[in-house]
Amino acid sequence: MHCANGGEAAARVLIDLGVEFVFTLTGGHLNHIHQILEKSQVRLIDTRHEQAATFMADAYARMTGKTGVAMLTAGPGFTNCISPLQQAAFNCTPLLVIAGAAGTDYRDKLDLQDAPQVAIAAPIVKAAYVCTQVERVAEYVEMAYRTARAGRPGPVFLELPCDILGKAMPGQTCVYHKTEVRSRPVDLDGVEQAIRYLEKAERPIVVVGSGGGYAKAGEALAHFVEKSGIPAFTCNMGRGLISDLHPLSFGLAGPHRPLTAKKAYAEADVALIIGHRISLNHYFGASFNKDAVLIQVDVAGEELGRNRAIALPVVSDARAFLEVAGDRLDALGLSGRIGERYAPWVSELRAEKKRCLEAMTPFMTSDEMPIHPQRLVYEVDRFMDREDDVVLADGGDTLTWVHIGRTVRTPYRILDHGLFWCIGGGLPDTIAARLVYPDSRVMLVTGDGSFGFNFMEINTAIRKGLAFVVVVANDQSWGMIRHSQQLRLGYTLDSVTWLGPTPYHKMVEAAGGKGFYVERPEDIRPAIEAAFAAGTVACVNVMVDSEIISPASIALGQLGAYKID
Repeated sequence: MHCANGGEAAARVLIDLGVEFVFTLTGGHLNHIHQILEKSQVRLIDTRHEQAATFMADAYARMTGKTGVAMLTAGPGFTNCISPLQQAAFNCTPLLVIAGAAGTDYRDKLDLQDAPQVAIAAPIVKAAYVCTQVERVAEYVEMAYRTARAGRPGPVFLELPCDILGKAMPGQTCVYHKTEVRSRPVDLDGVEQAIRYLEKAERPIVVVGSGGGYAKAGEALAHFVEKSGIPAFTCNMGRGLISDLHPLSFGLAGPHRPLTAKKAYAEADVALIIGHRISLNHYFGASFNKDAVLIQVDVAGEELGRNRAIALPVVSDARAFLEVAGDRLDALGLSGRIGERYAPWVSELRAEKKRCLEAMTPFMTSDEMPIHPQRLVYEVDRFMDREDDVVLADGGDTLTWVHIGRTVRTPYRILDHGLFWCIGGGLPDTIAARLVYPDSRVMLVTGDGSFGFNFMEINTAIRKGLAFVVVVANDQSWGMIRHSQQLRLGYTLDSVTWLGPTPYHKMVEAAGGKGFYVERPEDIRPAIEAAFAAGTVACVNVMVDSEIISPASIALGQLGAYKID
């Protein structure tokens, strides 16, 4: 590969790998890379904070399955990315963070913005590299990019010292090897054993998480569910792999929320868990029927059996497993036949789904003021009814209401914080969504507290000509924490939780967008319509009831680890 210096080598590799966007905040350490990328087909998305750049790269990766790339300057530029980097680790996001660094000749001399970046990143990421030889820059960039997606995806950190980036390349050529990993392993014996368990089951469920999402398992999941007749639940990056409107789909796999999953988990005799980890969201395994047979399928063997004994652990790619399982049902003459056995169970779950909806309907249609947050989400869900609509969420209680009330029809158009639950990424996620889906309607529903973290990315969106709508569920407080205090202490610590009636709509207008203020439920939809018609970044500031406690806050209050004596 021909290149003048290390910076050009790094840039040429990213170009050759087909990177679409590099999310970045400029700094002197990056000049040698930026000057090449600026003249290429790679689009530089420059942000107002490094945290936002890394959130954007994370969201881009989760929505596309491709490796997201964030490029940061040294020292404080790098340390600003730690929260989204940890979130990416929890979410198994294929993310590459490239950071500049102090020159190798000035290490441990108290140089400007020097920091032990690799040591800081190493406990978080899948791999952490530093390149100290200019002739190997291309090799390191390709290796880091490839590693992020190989096997179980995850974040990778690469440090490129500024003197290596600026150093002339010997002979103006460097070695560059490119390898694309496409392997999707499947355990054939595991498939056979799983089918034997399902043949004997009467109340089975299948739960599909982010592993199914990264594997692009949507078509395989729908076919498997239709052939087997097993009721399906999805979560995280698995949402939408099978539409919530499918007759065998029962929506969000959230047993700690007032949805069908609570009954399904508690009563299932066989649970087929695909690409999904057993965690706090399942009360560390206690949500499942204690007598249930658990079958867990994951590409990462170390996840099998975490928090709960697994009768059949299967190391396999999610899509490959579902494809082979579907074929074996046909070959064994079981397609449709075992589904007849499950019909009474499916009927029970449909009745439970109806009961849950009826229980929530008074809140969804409430005309009370201040507005019930579930009424707000109901109006959003009714308006955002196209197959390609994107609805993202940010916050504590607000995210909970969105994930309870959102009808997900298509994959990769809703994001979850994941287990790290790092708020503040909603606005960066929305910018990434607008880049990934330029022809779709894109909306963020965010809590007022979360909106403040990266508010200046409104400026980024307007500078880049990106139009979307932000709906602020404004309860004037750090709602989830405030409600947790009510549940655990019996009173609220308003000195640290009360934010007051901030006019976010006017702040967005001051930044160059459009703003709308809503106090009455009947004004929600007209305001959303006007916001989309504005053709720019628009904020709908909705005053919601600050006293309504979400199911997630209640669930956390029931966990001993979170109680205060």
